[in-house]
Amino acid sequence: MILSVSRRTDIPAFYSEWFYNRLKEGFVYVRNPMNIHQVSKVMLSPEVVDCIVFWSKNPRPMLSRLDELKDYMYYFQYTINAYDKGMELSVPRKDGIINTFKELSDKIGPKRVIWRYDPILLTEKMDTDYHVKYFEEIAKRLEGRTNTCVISFVDLYKKTKSNLKDTQAREPSQNEMVELAKKMCQIAQEYGMVIQTCAEAIELESVGIKHGKCIDSVLIEDLLGVKLVVGKDANQRKECGCVQSIDIGEYNTCAHGCKYCYANFKDSMVMRNRAAHDPMSPLLIGHLGADDKVTERKLFSFIKMPEEFRRGDIVKLTHPEKYRKSDDVFGYRINLYKIASLHGNEAKLESVSDVIPVSELLPVAVNGVEDRWIYYDPQIEAPFLFDDEKYDGGCRDFTYYMDVLKAIMERGKTYREIIEKKKLMYVHEVQHWLRKKDNGVDGLKVNELKN
Repeated sequence: MILSVSRRTDIPAFYSEWFYNRLKEGFVYVRNPMNIHQVSKVMLSPEVVDCIVFWSKNPRPMLSRLDELKDYMYYFQYTINAYDKGMELSVPRKDGIINTFKELSDKIGPKRVIWRYDPILLTEKMDTDYHVKYFEEIAKRLEGRTNTCVISFVDLYKKTKSNLKDTQAREPSQNEMVELAKKMCQIAQEYGMVIQTCAEAIELESVGIKHGKCIDSVLIEDLLGVKLVVGKDANQRKECGCVQSIDIGEYNTCAHGCKYCYANFKDSMVMRNRAAHDPMSPLLIGHLGADDKVTERKLFSFIKMPEEFRRGDIVKLTHPEKYRKSDDVFGYRINLYKIASLHGNEAKLESVSDVIPVSELLPVAVNGVEDRWIYYDPQIEAPFLFDDEKYDGGCRDFTYYMDVLKAIMERGKTYREIIEKKKLMYVHEVQHWLRKKDNGVDGLKVNELKN
């Protein structure tokens, strides 16, 4: 499970004590926004929570207690915009939130603190030149503290229009979006950042910006060092690339007072809800009532446990620098090995004289990066040969194996399509599947020549 904390409100800024209390007790109650008497009990065990994604404009209240998150992986979506108090009424001053950003990044690393500059809206005063100027000012001050910036352009929903009626705010035109994105991308690159869009239909790859995922399975896999089996979040709009998560926030509870906010409907509702907040309650706002029905959510980890290793499997090593392949004549030190034999907790690898502890073996991801030196060389029946002729039997075609498997068909589907549908995420799992189909032979080999 991935925990979202929270798209609906700023829990780090206003309810961090409540959140830490929830972790201690091991569960949280979450009201269904469409049926407030329908309450879900969400267990918060580290064995089930794969990652926590925090959303905040000011996580300062959390910083002194980050050690209480030591059993969890987490990262922050941290919003810093160029707006003044007329647009973001109660957001702290820029100097303060930028210093907090730097401090957080120093504690947990720049990969885990993502800068959000969104939503981008235009007024007579805040035109595209305004955004370019202040985007660069913020980027300059965040240099080295983040790798990624997420941008989006404002969507004027009915409730957003009502909140913004006194500001003359408007959505940028298509041309303004492209021109602004182009300049922002150049600035971001200058300060060591990559820009992604959030839930945007517009294509900006021509100016160097790709669609992103705020709840990002690729980032989480990188942080955890594992593969996830998780799909797109069907509860989000079509343009959103986020994967499945459970959000534990509640609408009409954020006190930042941003006029462009879609999560607050009325200031009076926000004040009433905040007055009902109890840091000791399992609910973010108030307590359970007589009409409330609590149902425990069935939760599971998205982490995919790889199949067990077998003889012939291609693996990598945790510490490849400790071992040398006898056939690595060019010294390329490719971290890919074939298992020659397995005996209890020990393994022998082809071309390696040492006995290797099984704990040193790691699965190789099917991603075109870790497995890029693997090619497909299936057993082929030898053609008719004369007595003085020899048949090598090797194809010597070092094309990346997954590209080759794209051309092999079975019942109208390519092998690659079948592998993706079966969610075979590691090379040795692909080998196991190929062996079932071809009399125990998988045909995958490592190109030690790196042609």
